[in-house]
Amino acid sequence: MVRLPKRQWKKPGILWLAGALGALILLGPRSAAQAEFQWPGHFSSPGGSPLAFRLDAYCRQPPEEVARKAQLRQRVAQSDAAWAEYTQVLAEHRAALLACRSRRWPQVQAIWVRLHPCDANPGVLDQVFDQVVNLGYNRVFIETLHDGRSILPDGAGGIWPSLQPNADLLDLALKAARRRGLSAYAWVSSLNFGYSYGQRPDRQSVLARNGRGLATLLDPAAALPEDLGSPDEVFVDPFHPLARRDLAELIRRILQRQPDGILFDYIRYPRGSGASSLATNVRDLWIHGEGARQAYLDLAENPAGRALLERYLSQGYITVADVLHLDATYSEEPKWRRPGDPRPSATEEWVFSPELSTWVTRSTASKNWQGEQHSTPAHSGKSNLAPTPSPTPTPPAAVRQVRWQQQLWELSVEFARQGVLDYLRQAAQLVWKRGIPSGAVFFPDGNLKVGEGFDARLQPWDRFDPNMEWHPMAYAKCEDGSCVVKQVERVLAVASPQTFVCPAIAGLWGQAQRNRPSLETQMAALARRFPQLSCVSHFSLSWIEPELERSRRTCQL
Repeated sequence: MVRLPKRQWKKPGILWLAGALGALILLGPRSAAQAEFQWPGHFSSPGGSPLAFRLDAYCRQPPEEVARKAQLRQRVAQSDAAWAEYTQVLAEHRAALLACRSRRWPQVQAIWVRLHPCDANPGVLDQVFDQVVNLGYNRVFIETLHDGRSILPDGAGGIWPSLQPNADLLDLALKAARRRGLSAYAWVSSLNFGYSYGQRPDRQSVLARNGRGLATLLDPAAALPEDLGSPDEVFVDPFHPLARRDLAELIRRILQRQPDGILFDYIRYPRGSGASSLATNVRDLWIHGEGARQAYLDLAENPAGRALLERYLSQGYITVADVLHLDATYSEEPKWRRPGDPRPSATEEWVFSPELSTWVTRSTASKNWQGEQHSTPAHSGKSNLAPTPSPTPTPPAAVRQVRWQQQLWELSVEFARQGVLDYLRQAAQLVWKRGIPSGAVFFPDGNLKVGEGFDARLQPWDRFDPNMEWHPMAYAKCEDGSCVVKQVERVLAVASPQTFVCPAIAGLWGQAQRNRPSLETQMAALARRFPQLSCVSHFSLSWIEPELERSRRTCQL
């Protein structure tokens, strides 16, 4: 293991900056079709002599330059001359990468990076980010919370255990990335807080639960196989104030390190296998935790509505006997509001307008229509979740039971989705206040209706804020990359023109693997179909560089 001496990284001189700027002007823009196959040519070094290398169509360094930089990195502790030469090479590679990405498709080529405790050793992060540059990437997504461990030295105020208590891995990684001209985001697991969080006695009420009373922290000896996900995955209730507070504290501490942006991953509910991969009944939904249950019952607009919601949530259905009991107990029809709609003020009430065929508010003082229509827009694809008024005379209990049960199921699915949206929106606002981007990571098929039910993840990415970055995980497998193109196409068909979309694809450079084509094949397919895309990311450095990953895990570099 090489231990680097502490040195100050000097800013590049005026001559170097002028040379890099001149290279950019001379190169000029090129179309996506040209960028896929053409070479960027020679660049000028800070001293004016031509560099003895060229970057390929994906801005990757040639082997001789990779070896040259590695040799210098290993010698930096031996002399000041070696250190100066190494920093000079970093500057050259930085300028070459900047120029290459400015004329190649895509302008931003990003990679996902997971850190390990050994990365705190001197020189390790230099090796990691040197390789990121060697592979042509100019943006990195640095995993900051994963498997219930934070890479912050204090574990985000002790909420999670620290991956490396003796070093600030996020700060070190951000600095190492920027020395090489890379933009660097923090990447956060946002509703999956991890196994360690689920073990905390003071956080048991925060865990998401389904209608069978199960949290995602399961005992393998007692749980059904289809209920078991990854043993490290423990999801929290997005409605619980303490879950939101803990995430906000993590974000606050990340922002102190000044990343270039923050990505929110796991903005969804868990998904089991087999039957548990679908939600077909309210008991399948993860809205039975303490926070979610209270928020669900608060949708009621009168006592009859609360009683009906409580009965449906508790037993998973309503019966004709339940309807008759409501008739005998309350003098009015049950009422509730749609998730996401504001609660009417004390001087307003919900009433049904036959003319508008929807629920509206009116002033209780004047009894006049307020003109606020609460029907669902036709383009949203959501059904009207407010209860349908009963005509006169009141329909039989059996008729109302069928109608209400369908309405309550639709209400419950929409409620679960709204919890995810509100949770993400609150977290993103903390980032926007700092004037940096926030992004959401999602599966393009995570919001699908499947048969009579829904994908259990209930990931409403099509309703994520268009001002956020969208990072769809296009991991479909097929021999030619066409299935990846279809996933990206589905996202772009929904995204607003102003939304920054950066698909994440998986694979290896130069080789296919398990029905997944090489990265070159997938990139070429995306470039042909979506020349307007300015960003593509690859998941992940550990997959692409398995030997480097193993050595970093064991501290045997």
